[in-house]
Amino acid sequence: MDKITFREPKRNDVRSALEMMNSLVKEKAYISVQEKQTLKKEREYFKTLFKEIKDKTRVDLFLDINGEVCGSASISLIDKGIRKHVGELGILLKKEARGRGLGEKLFKKIIEKAIKELKIKIIRLDVYSDNNIAINLYKKMGFKKLGTIKNGAGYYGKLADNNIMIKYL
Repeated sequence: MDKITFREPKRNDVRSALEMMNSLVKEKAYISVQEKQTLKKEREYFKTLFKEIKDKTRVDLFLDINGEVCGSASISLIDKGIRKHVGELGILLKKEARGRGLGEKLFKKIIEKAIKELKIKIIRLDVYSDNNIAINLYKKMGFKKLGTIKNGAGYYGKLADNNIMIKYL
């Protein structure tokens, strides 16, 4: 039986998180990072991540399966001014974590954390228009599609349509 934990990121997660990210790049998953990352880049990313958490402009959770980072979710404030009540969601799941209900659990936990710590009232996200698995999860979690931006996102050298979805809390 797998040991599954939802937890905050730790500084020593860099290598495991890098392995997760690069496995997603290798499978050409629908994510914003589309080239293999280096340990140096991942360390820089972690530095920014922990600064934003400390500054209370972001919350993050990792999905840990048997000591390996197999998923992550974050909600970041859009800004600290007139939209400080709006968060932007990002979520990643490694192949072995999918289809087990773990994405939905991670989703619920990150929203609870963002409401408590960031005091958000609205969550928005972007999703590739043909990423039906993700879109179905977002709909199940109460998100509504606001619209589509034609050719709004790059996908491995091509342009792809991008949906904007929103959830009022």
